[in-house]
Amino acid sequence: MLVSSNIFDICRNLYLTHDKNAYEGPGKTTVTFISKEMGSQIYVNHCDQEATAELFGVLEGTKSGVSSNEVDHILKNDYNFRDIILYALGVGATVQEPNDIRYLYENADEFAILPTYFVLYGPMGCMSSSIVQDAVPFILDPTQILHGEQYLEIHKRLPTEATVETRFKIQDVLDKGKGTVVLVQHDTYDVATGEKLSSGQISTFIVGSGGFKGKRTSTFAIPTVDPPTRKPDITVKQKTSDDQAALYRLSGDLNPLHIDPNIAMMGGFKKPILHGLCSLGFSARHILQTYAAGDPHLFKSIKVRFAKPVIPGQTLRTDMWRNGNRIHFQTSIHETGVPVITGAYVDLLEVKMGIPRANPCSAKTNLDSDAIFAAMSEQVKLNQDQAKKVNAVFLYNITVDGKQTSEWTLDLKNGEVHKGKPKSGKADATLTLEDKDMVEIALGKLNPQLAFMRGKLKITGNIMLTQKLKSLMETNKAKL
Repeated sequence: MLVSSNIFDICRNLYLTHDKNAYEGPGKTTVTFISKEMGSQIYVNHCDQEATAELFGVLEGTKSGVSSNEVDHILKNDYNFRDIILYALGVGATVQEPNDIRYLYENADEFAILPTYFVLYGPMGCMSSSIVQDAVPFILDPTQILHGEQYLEIHKRLPTEATVETRFKIQDVLDKGKGTVVLVQHDTYDVATGEKLSSGQISTFIVGSGGFKGKRTSTFAIPTVDPPTRKPDITVKQKTSDDQAALYRLSGDLNPLHIDPNIAMMGGFKKPILHGLCSLGFSARHILQTYAAGDPHLFKSIKVRFAKPVIPGQTLRTDMWRNGNRIHFQTSIHETGVPVITGAYVDLLEVKMGIPRANPCSAKTNLDSDAIFAAMSEQVKLNQDQAKKVNAVFLYNITVDGKQTSEWTLDLKNGEVHKGKPKSGKADATLTLEDKDMVEIALGKLNPQLAFMRGKLKITGNIMLTQKLKSLMETNKAKL
C-alpha cells in the first residue's frame, strides 16, 4: 500500500526503533511507501499495538478521504495589472469588444480583474506540490491526469494588485472504477487584509486508476446542473487562436499537455489541447457581456464539467439559458457541434441587461451614441442569420453641433459592426445625424421618419434599404 508523505515520520521511526530482522516472516505486516527523502519497507509487528495503531490510524484516515480542517498545501502569489491583462488576453479578451477594454488597459476608468482569474490557483497548487499524489494509493502517471470539474466563488470585490495566499485541502478521493477523482478545495486570501477573496474546488480525474475499492460519492462534491430543455436564450460564438494555449499557459498553468506534442500524444491526443479553464474563461466573458453589461463585479460563482477537449484554433459557442440570477450554459465546438463544457452555470449578484459604455478609457471622451453602436454590435453577433437577411452595408456619420465627429459601419452582409468606414467597397446607404438624435431614435423617443422629414436625419444612397433596419432597432430599443 502506498502511504502518503504525511506519515513518513511515523514509518521512519518504526523502522529505526525496531529490529528489522525481528519483523520478517509469518504474521508480520509489510507497508511499502514512497517519499522524496528515501524509499524503503517498514515492517510492523502485530504485537506492537501502540505503534501499529498509530500507523494504521493515519492510514485509515488517508484511505477514507474524509476532509479535515488541516491545510495540506499553501501557495503564495503576487499579481498586478500585467498579470490581469495577460490572463484576459489568454481567455479571448479583445480591443474589438468594447466591454473588454476594462481588462486590457490599466488606465481605463473601470479597470478590473476578470473574476475567473482566481481559478488559476487550483492547478498551480496541484502541480507545484505532491498533495494529489499523497492522497491516492498508487503512483500517478502525469499524462493520465485530467481536469474534470471546477467551481469558483468570489466573496469580495477583487483588487487589481495584491499578494494572495491560496490554502489547499484534500476533501475526498473517489473510486470511479475506470478512474479516480480527487476533490481539492482551494481558498484564496488577501495577505494584506486577511480577507477571503475566493473559494474553489478542483476535481481531478486520473484515467485508468480505479478499482481500489474506495467510495464512489462524496458529500463535498459540488454538483453540476443540466440546462433547461428549451432552445438557448442567447448564443455567442468566438474563434480561438492557434496560439491560444501557448498564450494562456503564461498565466501559470504550465501543464506540458497543452504545448508539447509528444506529451499530448502520450496522453492520447493528436496535438496539444486547449486548457479547459481557458474555455471556461471564454464562456464567463460571454456571460458577463450578455447578462451583466460587462460588469465583472456582478459575478458570484461558476461551476463547470469539462466534457471534451478543444484544439486551439477552433470556435467556441456558448449557449445560455437564464433562470433568475443563474445563467445555465453549455460550451461547444462550433465546427463540430461537440459539447466541451456541460452541466455549467454562472450565478450573478444581479442581471443587468442594459448596455455598457463603449471603450471606457479615462484618456478618451466617448459619444453617447458609441454605446448604442456597441449594443447594436452585440445584437448582430447574437442574431447573425437575421442580420444577414438585410444583406446591406450602412455607414453612419455622427455629428456634434453639425461637425462630424465619428463614423460607424453597420455591415449586415458580413454580420459585424465596427467604427470607421466600410472595410471594402461602398456603403449601400449613408445616414448622417447628431449624436443626441441617434440616441433618441435608439431609445424610441424620436421617430426616424419624422427625423428625416425635419432634416435631423439625412440619408443618401438606397433609402428604401433603411426600412430593413426597423427590426434591429426595435430589438436594440428593448435592450436599452
